[in-house]
Amino acid sequence: MKTLSIASVVVMFAGALLSAAEADNVKKVDILVMSDTPQLLEVRDGILEGLKARGYIEGKNLTINFKSAQANFGTAQQIARQFVGDAPDVIVPITTPTSQAVVAATKDIPIVFSTVTDPLAAKLVPKLDKPGGNVSGVADPVPIEQMLTAIKQLVPNLKKLGFVYDPSLPNSIVTTKAIKEMAPKFGFETVDSPAMGLNNVPAAGQALVGKVDAIFVPNDTTVYAVFEALVKIAQDGKVPLFSSERRSVERGAVATIGLDFKRMGVETANMVDKVLKGTKPGDLDVLDMSKLPDALSLYLNKNAAEKMGVTVPPEMLKRAAHVY
Repeated sequence: MKTLSIASVVVMFAGALLSAAEADNVKKVDILVMSDTPQLLEVRDGILEGLKARGYIEGKNLTINFKSAQANFGTAQQIARQFVGDAPDVIVPITTPTSQAVVAATKDIPIVFSTVTDPLAAKLVPKLDKPGGNVSGVADPVPIEQMLTAIKQLVPNLKKLGFVYDPSLPNSIVTTKAIKEMAPKFGFETVDSPAMGLNNVPAAGQALVGKVDAIFVPNDTTVYAVFEALVKIAQDGKVPLFSSERRSVERGAVATIGLDFKRMGVETANMVDKVLKGTKPGDLDVLDMSKLPDALSLYLNKNAAEKMGVTVPPEMLKRAAHVY
């Protein structure tokens, strides 16, 4: 009995050591999005697919903690602090506001951000090449010149371009500022119609009807959360509506020069994988998605164009990556 008891203890001890070793091999990744808009969920799905392709299986050697701030920055800050308290291996904030919240919450836990228009303007990193510290990630700058070229092709008589955006969001400020600086080159003026919060988006859109020749929405999570309301206003007012991302074209915008958000998530997973294997985020260059081969494509919604009084040139239909 004594011999059996000792053997049992040895087996139990060995099992405990094995369980501890297995636990040490489980990586924990916390993901925070600003809102549950389709394009942001597509980024998240790309991250999960990218990690799976690299051998990380949720429930086996990977734990994912995913939360949405529901378009509330205060909530994003609260979740960021919760994530820091959980001490994951990597935190992945998607969009600029969530990235700012997470970066403010920790200087130690590795951070790999995604879907950030201008990481420098947002003060997430001091430089794009090997930024140092615990932060790096994936940027998705709007291709302003290509976007304006497409808008002018679709609205040749464009004299005034209206903006519907949330002025509290850094991504929106960066993009609208860049368009304003380039507007004289393309021969049009700009008109702001800010929308602070979801409930103000329809009124902001309605305020531009009859005053502008087209409406543009930057990478704005507030507006995209209620985008269909803006689409209806644009259709009723016969004002062409353009956006800076592909998903909103599917939802009713006329066109965009956009990035593949699923691919953006996969590229983010590439960086997360490197960090999980021991590389410091600060030793990784910030990835500019717009500079990747074949990253930018024209997306058109022919039905939306017709409802907003736009005739799409045949050559644009031919070169579009997708026509809805």
